[in-house]
Amino acid sequence: MSIAAYVLNLYIKIQHIFKRRHHQRKVSVQELYIYPIKSCGEIRLSNSAKVTPIGFEHDRILQVVSRVDTKDSPLDPDWSFCTPREKRCEKLFHVQPKLIIDESNTTTTLELSSKHVDNSFKLRLEEVLSRFGSPVTMPMYCKTMGWASAMLEDCGYNVGKWLEDATGITGCRLVSIGKHYSRVVKVNPKQGDEVPMIHHEHAGVLSSSPPWTSLADEAPFLLTTRSSLEDLNKRLGKGKQVDMRRFRPNIVIDGLQPWEEDSLKRIRIGAVEFHVWQRCGRCTMTTIDRDTLERCGEPLSTLGNFRERENGQRNFGMHLIPARPWELKQARVFVGDEVEILEYDEERRAEWIRIFGKSS
Repeated sequence: MSIAAYVLNLYIKIQHIFKRRHHQRKVSVQELYIYPIKSCGEIRLSNSAKVTPIGFEHDRILQVVSRVDTKDSPLDPDWSFCTPREKRCEKLFHVQPKLIIDESNTTTTLELSSKHVDNSFKLRLEEVLSRFGSPVTMPMYCKTMGWASAMLEDCGYNVGKWLEDATGITGCRLVSIGKHYSRVVKVNPKQGDEVPMIHHEHAGVLSSSPPWTSLADEAPFLLTTRSSLEDLNKRLGKGKQVDMRRFRPNIVIDGLQPWEEDSLKRIRIGAVEFHVWQRCGRCTMTTIDRDTLERCGEPLSTLGNFRERENGQRNFGMHLIPARPWELKQARVFVGDEVEILEYDEERRAEWIRIFGKSS
């Protein structure tokens, strides 16, 4: 058999495998999460989440910042995001948010609690929003993930003091997305995944722009799969297994084979179409136990054994971008929604078949 014929037969076989698998299985949403304050605790949603162009509603709309001296000039202090990657900030993981929506569905209160303080703190999000740009709270330039600066709004002294008591981060403040905020997705150049531009039409004129995102590290949404976590835990072994909190996803799906999410390019969840964009390279945050705050090399070390690419990235999960954000309006993703695979990334799919794929 010639090389060309062999390649053709292999391609037809792969196509047949994927089509058969797609028709025989159901891929669906199993879990939904939001993280109102970046790097703090999660809220698991029991029913659904509203989709916005920059992420789920209320997801990563606030972050804790502290004032540090810049390297360029010790006399020119700047506000920078706080992350549990730094041991001094690890108690952020124990700040647990809770959303309380009144019966009229017009007022949303964010209640914060922590096992490190006796009292909780309540913050009415509508009050914070109404203060944007007012003399009550001054806009602040703050460094975000990737060290780009964004204009954010200070939420006031009281919540800042509560967070300082709960986390031990001296002089920290809580800041929020406001009318001055704008931030595009963060490209990880090591991943080599091209940003899907968002195309717009207004008054008959076509234009395009990069997608926007919340205060999330890189993109508006993060998708993970149960099967990949199960496979990772088998490799970790008894006593070293981790739960999905280590990876902080927004959407957890079931029905794919382990690591098959790598191969996706476009999907539809309910009525919302997403670009499956950039692979999520993992860092030391995954090695921190969310309950005890103890640190170890896992699961990062094991991921390095079989998930590390030539670029050094150890991936778990895929970043999503809404394909047509102007059509979202009141769009929601529900637990139980079917995930329809619209298109595969041929290069990533071939890589997955080569490393993880099975013929059955």
